[in-house]
Order: sequence, then structure tokens, then C-alpha cells
Amino acid sequence: MEQNRPPRAIFENIGTLTAQDIEASNILKGLLKVEVPKAIEYAIQNKKTFASIFEINDSNSYIELHKNQWVSALETCILFYVEEEDYEACNRMTKLIDLIRSKKFSKVVTHIDKTN
Repeated sequence: MEQNRPPRAIFENIGTLTAQDIEASNILKGLLKVEVPKAIEYAIQNKKTFASIFEINDSNSYIELHKNQWVSALETCILFYVEEEDYEACNRMTKLIDLIRSKKFSKVVTHIDKTN
């Protein structure tokens, strides 16, 4: 299994950081639109329940998404890419969403019924 180390996001004055500061950060938005799909794809391939998006500073604390949040996170990434008119990236996100919704990645054969 391939090792995946999420990127580290460095926040200055993290003690005074607000949700509005994070929301207004173009650097963070750029990081998220690239790393969210990569982390989700890695999590699917490695049968993980959480996708680790990035590490906060050098704290060994990570921003993670539970698999129940993957579709909405990818839909948000699509909005970023539509704004940039990067429709190829939108298509990649849509395929990933389709994969998640089909639940192909979570189906495991537990036995074979040979009675038919």
C-alpha cells in the first residue's frame, strides 16, 4: 500500500484565526481544490473511512473528511473549477462522485452462492 503524506498548511497566529479568515484565503482554497480530490481518491483506493486533506502547521493534527462528506466536498471543488473554466477537472470530480455514489469501492465479495 502506497504511503500518503498530506501537505502541511502553515497558519500564522493560529490562536486568533477565525472562520472568516480561513474562508477568505485564496491560498487555502487553492490547496483544497487540489488536495481534496487527491485525498479522497487515495482514501477510496486504500479503503479508508477518512481522507486526510492537510496537516495543520507541524502539529501532527490533520484536517480530515469522513466518507459521508466526500461528495459535497467534491461538489464544492467543482464550483472552484467551473469558476476557472477548467472543465476537464470538473469531469474528473464528477467521475469520482459517480464512483462514490455507486459504492463500487466499498463492495466486498464475502462468499459465492453456487446453488443457481
